[in-house]
Amino acid sequence: MNADDPRFEAWLTRETGMDATTLGHRALARAVLERARIMQAGAPDVTLPAGGMPADDLGDGAIDAYWQRLIASLDERQALIETLVVPETWFFRDREAFVALARLADARLVREPARTLRVLSAPCSTGEEPYSISMALIDAGIGASRFAIDAVDISARAIDRARDGVYGRNAFRGHPLDFRERHFSETDGGWQLHARVREPVRFVQANLFDLPLDADTRYDFIFCRNVLIYFNRDTQDQSIRLLDRQLADGGTIFVGPAETGLMMRHALAPARIPLAFAFHRAPPVTAPAAGVPVRAQHDWASPASPPLLRPAVPQQPALRAYRAPARDVEAVPRPFAASAKRPATQLANAAPDATSAEPVPTLADARRLADTGRLDDAERAAHAYTLAHGPDADAFHLLGLIADARGRDADAQDFYRKTLYLDPAHYEALTHLAALRDAAGDGAGARQLMLRARRASALRGTPTAPDRTDEPGGTHGSRRA
Repeated sequence: MNADDPRFEAWLTRETGMDATTLGHRALARAVLERARIMQAGAPDVTLPAGGMPADDLGDGAIDAYWQRLIASLDERQALIETLVVPETWFFRDREAFVALARLADARLVREPARTLRVLSAPCSTGEEPYSISMALIDAGIGASRFAIDAVDISARAIDRARDGVYGRNAFRGHPLDFRERHFSETDGGWQLHARVREPVRFVQANLFDLPLDADTRYDFIFCRNVLIYFNRDTQDQSIRLLDRQLADGGTIFVGPAETGLMMRHALAPARIPLAFAFHRAPPVTAPAAGVPVRAQHDWASPASPPLLRPAVPQQPALRAYRAPARDVEAVPRPFAASAKRPATQLANAAPDATSAEPVPTLADARRLADTGRLDDAERAAHAYTLAHGPDADAFHLLGLIADARGRDADAQDFYRKTLYLDPAHYEALTHLAALRDAAGDGAGARQLMLRARRASALRGTPTAPDRTDEPGGTHGSRRA
């Protein structure tokens, strides 16, 4: 038996839902070798130095012995998972999602003033996402006693770091960073998050498929971003069905930019905030009146649900409705308040009109139109921009997003390919095209695109698009459900 034995891949899928082929060349084999070497050295709690990849030169039978330990020891299973986890995330990644959250949350509380909003962040990694949710809601003028956030991750180490609430400079990427001045205090070890932001967040170590929830737990907002792309098709479908069951009526699910095509396989529709990658349940289709022609519908039925995956960690007590202690909201600048308080109609009217007297709209104009749901105007503006300035990778990518949001898969793929012709390392175009190829059944092509995306992200490190440098961007590493 060697470290590339398919039994390890099968184990990883059963335990976490992860498809090992999405992790990069021999990533799982290298992790197995590392843990086998540590076991052979008799130090199960020691990890090798960063960059110190173990050679495949263990003695005869070492991998067989490690396999026996793996299947017998819960602690070793967790240790191997921890070896694979790369908690690469930062605050306010894909900022549009948090702007949309603030606006939707405020509207929900206006309709239901007595409601306590419930939000799920899974996987939460080292806490940047759930804490960004908390900051966005507080900055929108929503008191910490009005919402509760459940944050779940399979990694015990990531959960421990999240609970500490101390972050280094890599957690703060893009601009502006004014939220750091409001919500953090600088310390010798980094930046300490203030208690008022941490209080509404409850962290739990668990597998996405074994969430310790009450039977009646429903969430107004679910963030499940950049993890579905690491699952195989069946596990993706199972995950989306699970999240849909946990979504409250009228709720919203936020996913990663490469996962929009996956959501459309199910009864979930874009929330018309395409750059936020937000979805809600599609309204039920009513029977047409007699004599009205019926348009053919796609068959979105999912394959039969596989058995629930067995827990990767001990079962946790059920999450109860958690409410942070009531406290006054401080009089601080609230950058999300303006968008939260303005009705959607005002936001739409505030966006520039691509058909106005201005002869050539900018790409920023086109994005603002798309942000407010004016997809026709956004599409015209982006086309006008390319006519005036020539082929442009970011303009083609935006046109791909618009086509993607409308279910025009062929057009979307064409625009993403044009983007990659001009910018072969365009991460977002690579991941979006990968999602569409996967949805079309081309799993091998999707995996190749995701590997290219991972290489592009590693080379890029930080956002490089010239008109997007004021917002977070990039990719997570191998975050687990």
